[in-house]
Order: sequence, then structure tokens, then C-alpha cells
Amino acid sequence: MSMHAFASRGDALKFAGVTAKFTIVLTSPGGQEPPPTGFAAVLPDEIKWQPEAGLPGVQVAILLRDPDKQVPIVTRVKLPPNTNVMPHTHPTARTYTVLAGEWKLGFGEKFEPEKLRTFPAGSVYRLPAEVPHFQATGEEGALIQIESIGPPRTDYLKPPDDPRKE
Repeated sequence: MSMHAFASRGDALKFAGVTAKFTIVLTSPGGQEPPPTGFAAVLPDEIKWQPEAGLPGVQVAILLRDPDKQVPIVTRVKLPPNTNVMPHTHPTARTYTVLAGEWKLGFGEKFEPEKLRTFPAGSVYRLPAEVPHFQATGEEGALIQIESIGPPRTDYLKPPDDPRKE
């Protein structure tokens, strides 16, 4: 509704105030409708970080997933400064968002630091399935979010490079 429908600017502001109060009442916690089927959310204080096997200082949090189904999954990973992740692939495409720090990506079957591309905080990229790649963090480390189709899997190209093996 435009201001022209009101007799004065004051009437328009009064209408806006009443509308805002009405909106607050309708959306207050006591008046919320239940979320639709399939809705999922994780608040910051609900994130449960776990150490990543074989990668010292790396922590992982699975935010959204159904472990029994091939459905979207959202994971966050905290990596310490100057971490190198050896060449590997994933069976499904992944979207990476750099939330903090510096994340680096290179393509190929051999870890070659000169091939690393730098992605600062705020960057997003999509990595196709089955593409051999390697990664690293900068001086600050990195916090990244990964979206893919689960269950997640990482296949290292050379078994000795797999940090999960004893």
C-alpha cells in the first residue's frame, strides 16, 4: 500500500507500527506453526565437533544428514594452519564454502604446491565427482563447509597417503 492511500504521513506511520506489532505477534515463538516435514536446522551451540581420524588438529561436524539414505549432507571442517591434504577423490560432487581462513585447492594425482589456487573466506566452489585433487590451508588455518550427497567418502589415490590408516 502506498503512502498516497493515507491522509497524512502520520497516518501511514501509525499503520506501519500497527502492522509491525501484528506481525511480531503472529511470528512470536508461542504462535509458530510446526515446520514442514523434512525441515532440519542446527543452531551454533548444537554443533558437535569430533576429531578427524589420522589428521592431527582437524575437527569435523556433520550438521545435516540421514546416515541411512543417499540424501544431501552438510559438513563443517576446521583445519589448523599449514595443513596438507594429499590427492584424493570423492564419488559425488561437492560444494565448498570457505567460512574463515584460507583454503587452497589443486588438481592432479600428485601434491604440487605450485598448483594450489587460493580461496579466501567468503569463497564458494563446486568440485565435480571423481576429480583427483589435493588441498591445503594457509597461515590461519581454515573453516570450511561442504555440501554433498551422502554418505560421504574420500578415496586417497595412494594408500600410504590415507591418514586414516594405521
